Amino acid sequence: MQRYPFKFLDAYTREDGDIFFGRTEEIDNLYLMVFQSDLIMVYGASGTGKTSLIQCGLANRFQSHDWLAVNVRRGGNINESLEKALQDAEGDGAGIPAKGTNPMTDLDWLDEDLSDATTDAPQAAPQHLTPLARSLKNIYLRHFKPLYLIFDQFEELYILGTRDEQQQFIRTVREILNVKQPVKILISIREEYLGYLHEFEKAVPELLRKKLRVEPMHLDKVKTVIQSIGALPDSIVRLRAGEEDALSEGIFEKIRGDEKTLGIQLPYLQVFLDKLYLQTTGDEQRQAKAVFTLDALRQLGDIGDVLRNFLDEQVLQIARQYQQPPDAVWRVLSPFVTLDGTKEPLTAEQLQQRLPTGHHALGPDFVQNTLNDLQNRRILRYSEQNQRYEIAHDTLAKQIHAKRSDEEIAILEVQRLVKSQSTLKADVREYFTEKQLLFIEPYLNRFRPEAEEQQWIAESRARVEAQKAAAAREAAAEKARIQLEAQREKQRAEEAERLQKRAEQGQKRARLFSIVAGVVAAAAIVLGIVAYWQQQQARQAAREARISLIQSYQSDIVRFEGEINTAKRNLKSLQQYKAGQDVINVETLEIDSLTQLIKTLKVQIKQLEQ
Repeated sequence: MQRYPFKFLDAYTREDGDIFFGRTEEIDNLYLMVFQSDLIMVYGASGTGKTSLIQCGLANRFQSHDWLAVNVRRGGNINESLEKALQDAEGDGAGIPAKGTNPMTDLDWLDEDLSDATTDAPQAAPQHLTPLARSLKNIYLRHFKPLYLIFDQFEELYILGTRDEQQQFIRTVREILNVKQPVKILISIREEYLGYLHEFEKAVPELLRKKLRVEPMHLDKVKTVIQSIGALPDSIVRLRAGEEDALSEGIFEKIRGDEKTLGIQLPYLQVFLDKLYLQTTGDEQRQAKAVFTLDALRQLGDIGDVLRNFLDEQVLQIARQYQQPPDAVWRVLSPFVTLDGTKEPLTAEQLQQRLPTGHHALGPDFVQNTLNDLQNRRILRYSEQNQRYEIAHDTLAKQIHAKRSDEEIAILEVQRLVKSQSTLKADVREYFTEKQLLFIEPYLNRFRPEAEEQQWIAESRARVEAQKAAAAREAAAEKARIQLEAQREKQRAEEAERLQKRAEQGQKRARLFSIVAGVVAAAAIVLGIVAYWQQQQARQAAREARISLIQSYQSDIVRFEGEINTAKRNLKSLQQYKAGQDVINVETLEIDSLTQLIKTLKVQIKQLEQ
């Protein structure tokens, strides 16, 4: 039976082994690694054919009884997708009775570990398997084939997944590697995301011990692909005899263009060959026979970026069909691509939530018809299993991302920012800041936030308003505090001025007291002399005079002590209000003068009493 030999943007599967060429070396290396480790990493740039290498190249190295592949894509959650894929594998056997109806298929006994049981020894309590281990064992006993868990597009876990989802998957991988079952794990990832696996590798050290890098197709491999396809007995495509090498080299040169790289991407090669076929035959049903020639290749001309031109052509045709501007079709495609330019699978409902609203809204009929056309033109794929559409290849996703306007990118940034918080658990969410809300709110009418997202935005806005009100109250309180402090400072200045004047008056009194003390001292001396010379004549009169003078001195001492206490209080006030040092010195001098005067009077009293 004649067949069309090109896969366009579809991955090669086990059934395509007869048309899969150019990867013999990589297949051999991968096949060897499978027997060296239970965990293998396949990585490379987008468009190098990682998926085809595993699902077609490696798969065809095994006999059917040695290969049970369970392909897992993240979908909405990689852990849920793995669980669903294992459930499907458990029920994969045709005609298997329902659980509980047949002792050969009722596998409750799988929970028991009888490896150490003997007829002579007492039977130990059964060791129960975890649900995952039970499922893996169940699959093996239903199929009796080694199980290959193939995680394709693994970068989606880090582009779209949450931290909880990543942590749970790491725990699952660790458990699988400890299960006593013939289970292999193959992970396919774009090489620029290898750095995201640091935490994964810490938990699973063998993660990167066996890894294979898939290189772009260099000229020799491209020759192998093109010439092998042309030589297939059942291929509807042939190469003109004698032009095989020139055709292969010409196709390689046209695809790499001015970049002069050493290799080209497989999607570019597939799209280019499909375009060459359509130019040669004009048969969009792809059933007519074709002969590729150098003349046909030259007529194709320099088409530049193959996928970009292909996308532009398809979008333009769909837009004309529905009498819409091409921008409307690009808007349908845009949500299927992340801000990083990678694929994001979406259900029809999720797509509607991502599409613009308001005067930019697209009719639901137009959206559904466009999805159907994009699927028919092999730009989108649809998975019946998880009911999601996705871009056919990451290389197409990059082209769609390049078409986005600044406004579209801003809307996607808003969507990612909103989802980054609303998808977290309530106890670890962070409210949006006022700056973030100012960025978010102008675009809220351009897409449909989910109810939980709208609620979180509303709560964030209320919190920002409360913070602003609290800040305003705090500012008002601070202003009042400053005014009160200024008033107090004024009062302290007035008090300091009053104390300054009082100190100056005290200084004058101190000088006066010094004079009085001198006078008193002189008078005491005079009185002593008089008393000495007159004591014989007027002993009684002198005694009375001394008693009167002592009483006068004692009265002065009491008065001076009162003055000292008053001066000390003034000095304390001056120090409290931080008066100038000169003022403090004056007050201290007054205290010292009064103290010295009291000492002098006490000496005089003592002398008079003798």
